[in-house]
Amino acid sequence: MGNLIGALKLLGWSNQTLTPNREEDFVEKNIGFPCRVVTGNKAVQSVFDIDLFRKEEFHFGVAKIRKDFTKGVCPSVTSNGKIHEKNKGFLIEVMSKAYGEILASTASAVLSNISKWGSKPSDFEVKLTAVVVDALFPTVFGKSKPPFNAEEVDLYADGAIELRSDILEAIAGEDLDKTRQALLSILGKIKTSERYRKLMDLGKSHGLGEEEATAQLLFSVVFNGLRGIRGNLLTSFARLDTISAEDREELREEALAALKKHGGLTPEALEEMPKIESFVLEALRAGPSPDFFSTIATRSTTVKYTTESGQREVEVKEGERVYASSYWALRDPAVFDKPEDFVWRRFLGPDGEARMEHHVIFHGRLTDTPAANNHMCPGKDVALSVIKGSIAILNTFFGWELQEPPVWTGTKIARFGQPDNEVKTKSFWVQRPEDLKKIFPSHFDAIRHGLGEVDGIEVLVKVKTGSYRGAGTNGNVYIRLYDEKGRQSRELQLDVWWKDDFEKGSEGQYKLKDIKVAAPILKMELFRDGSNPDDDWYCDYVSVQLNPDNSGPTYDFPVHRWIKKNDHVWLIPGKCEISLDDLIRPKTARRRFKFLFM
Repeated sequence: MGNLIGALKLLGWSNQTLTPNREEDFVEKNIGFPCRVVTGNKAVQSVFDIDLFRKEEFHFGVAKIRKDFTKGVCPSVTSNGKIHEKNKGFLIEVMSKAYGEILASTASAVLSNISKWGSKPSDFEVKLTAVVVDALFPTVFGKSKPPFNAEEVDLYADGAIELRSDILEAIAGEDLDKTRQALLSILGKIKTSERYRKLMDLGKSHGLGEEEATAQLLFSVVFNGLRGIRGNLLTSFARLDTISAEDREELREEALAALKKHGGLTPEALEEMPKIESFVLEALRAGPSPDFFSTIATRSTTVKYTTESGQREVEVKEGERVYASSYWALRDPAVFDKPEDFVWRRFLGPDGEARMEHHVIFHGRLTDTPAANNHMCPGKDVALSVIKGSIAILNTFFGWELQEPPVWTGTKIARFGQPDNEVKTKSFWVQRPEDLKKIFPSHFDAIRHGLGEVDGIEVLVKVKTGSYRGAGTNGNVYIRLYDEKGRQSRELQLDVWWKDDFEKGSEGQYKLKDIKVAAPILKMELFRDGSNPDDDWYCDYVSVQLNPDNSGPTYDFPVHRWIKKNDHVWLIPGKCEISLDDLIRPKTARRRFKFLFM
């Protein structure tokens, strides 16, 4: 029962089951099988020595590959020796050819899929899977008729792996009929794709028969490629929601300048996005997928490593299983300062480049080159290009609101580094439409139509500052409008440059142009930035009139509250009631309020 209990602990608590004490490494544990668990960064890197550690064929830790899904062919990712060299050499050459096309394919996949999403995209994670399929598969297989389907590709990936415990597998109770149907459908499309014969000839040059070459491509592209890229892309997308608006704008400006300069998503453009790269690498460090490497010692050896307590060494016996945690290796305080913090600038500059040697998500140091005599992922550069290119386009030209903030606890083994909670969007819209049209003209009309974009209108905003002592402010005030279709305006600063705005008892009027919303307006976000931090503001009300020159509708938003630096207040047209002490309190008093909307 020890193996079963160990597996249940790992499945229930995932990476938190392996939490290190940082005083020693190569700790003996049972995670469904007895093994040495390795968590230190430098110790994990020792497991990359292909002469000392080998893969367990057809196995990933507590999971294993269903052999009938690869027709008994061992995929490169779990093979060893001469077989591995042959398989890996084939995949390296395939991915090298795909790399030349991947950025153009990524831009097309992101933009063409977004044009179908609508302004309130449901099943967002499924939609992101389709983006990765449409970016990756044509660069490997060429076009197929009918095209590859994201849902059946995902089904295959689900069915290709099973838990190595028969008891746990019985509990999981997966429907294999659908996954096997998906397998047959994908195989059929692969064999009718425009590059199939060339791929088979390439496989033959590496000593692979048609069945072997097809199996290598099928598992590597579908499971490793799709699942790995989709998981890390989703993690990177969700991480954008955790940084400040100023930081997102900084990333946006860098990407926009590079895209404009090079006329689209090109290798040269991506090369000029070091901030985007650093952001993505930090997202992959904080939530890596895969988050472990499972190996077996090929012979008895002494492994030397360094911990917080100094130089250590351990005797590893021949045949002993070694389970290396990339999750904890990427949180090792010996190489990453404040490892639990998300610091998107971590990989910038000379110090950041040096840290890449310790980034081990691709089963090797990020600075390593995939080769037949190592286990570095052959699709590393392709995967990073898809993720970085997608994030550059999404963050630069689109905005969105998530249904709930993303959360990572390290306890959800099935989420593969993604947020614990499913990523769901409330709304999705175009931003910087003029730049989008200029850089990607062939996609612009379809996106604008698909997201229900409207022409910009003029809006008249009136703001009344309260008459209480100290009610005025010199801080910067903004609003954002949301309409019935899920569209939301850009951040709108309320400012007249020649006027002292928001003085005690004053009413300010602001005419704003090219605001892409339409009646009816359902809600408004009123907020301040961090300027003038001790200068709180009391707002009585805000009114918004659409198309004022044509007597458009007016929406009144009672506020009646103090707003301090970085406060965000959400309002709907209606009434509000506040507590007495909020009304009469001095600025230093405790703030309490209650909204009743009609």
